[in-house]
Amino acid sequence: MILFLDSCVVIYWVEMAEPYYSKWIKTMQRINRQYPRAPLAVSRLSILECLVCPLRENNLQTYQTYVDFFANPGVKIVELDARVIDLATQIRARYRLKTPDAIQAASALSLEGSVKFITNDAAFTNVPKLSVVNFEI
Repeated sequence: MILFLDSCVVIYWVEMAEPYYSKWIKTMQRINRQYPRAPLAVSRLSILECLVCPLRENNLQTYQTYVDFFANPGVKIVELDARVIDLATQIRARYRLKTPDAIQAASALSLEGSVKFITNDAAFTNVPKLSVVNFEI
């Protein structure tokens, strides 16, 4: 089992943003009981989405925390290759997700094996092949 993290989840985790962080931790504890030591994955887009705000605000400490998170060997980065973009195009057309969300869904679906897509965005549940774990805020 691979746990694919939506960008918002990475932000909640790294920045410990409440009330999201507490709910995220409870969700991860439940998931870890089911799938201990499951690898994590994010899309290359998540790096962009997570680093923009710390750079804009010149918050070098938070920026470095994100860099360290993404550099962790336990976090797989899904590259935005032609296959992912083609799949994202189909997802956007069929399920009317926003472009970044379609890219996230396609990135998760491009992984081999079983994948749980972790988010708090209910829009992802519209993608039938995506196994979504949605925690409420």
